[in-house]
Order: sequence, then structure tokens, then C-alpha cells
Amino acid sequence: MPKELYFDISSENSGGSLYRIEQPDGVSFLYNHSTTDPKTDEVTVFDTWYVSFEAFWKMLSRDPKWYYLHPLFVHPEQRDFVREQLKSVDWKVHPDKKWQESHQRQWKKVLSDPEDYYRS
Repeated sequence: MPKELYFDISSENSGGSLYRIEQPDGVSFLYNHSTTDPKTDEVTVFDTWYVSFEAFWKMLSRDPKWYYLHPLFVHPEQRDFVREQLKSVDWKVHPDKKWQESHQRQWKKVLSDPEDYYRS
């Protein structure tokens, strides 16, 4: 089952990589993610399967401040979709203007990286 990096995002206490996996019966998505317990520094790793990118996105965007996570990669197929989603967010939920601008720059960078940025 060849896998392709499709979405990569992190935060202070969690992060994960979504992979698109071609299977005999179609495409599925594997989210390999982890959380860190801030009190013990213990890391717990999970694998969660999604039937579609839309299902993954629904989970991710349940966090009303998802856009303040730290994006590392967005597959070119989903960049227009993510750009559209970012148009309706309220950056001012965080009062620090420099923090807002820092996250906006990171999304802009990730959404304009070369398509083969993470390919080996």
C-alpha cells in the first residue's frame, strides 16, 4: 500500500500526518497523530482511518481555532479548499496581532510551497 503525504499539522501538544493510501478497493486516508501529556511529557501515538479528506477535515475543523494550529504541508489538491476555509476565519480571536500575522504567514507559505516539497 503506497502512501502519500496529504496533510501535516501540529500544535504545542499534538500533531499528525494524514496520508492518502491507494488500496485495491479505492482510496482511504490514514491519520498518524500523537498527543503529549504536558504534565508527564508522555507521548501517545494513534492511527485513525478516514474514508475521505472531507471526513478528516470535519474532525479537524471541530476545533473552532483550527487555523491557529501549525500547518506543515497541504497537498496541492486541497490547497484551494483550505484557502477558501481560511477566508471565513476570525483571526482576531487571538488578541496579539503579531501572533495572528505569524499564523497567516505560515498558512500562506504552506499553501504556496512547491508541489514536491516533501517528496523524496
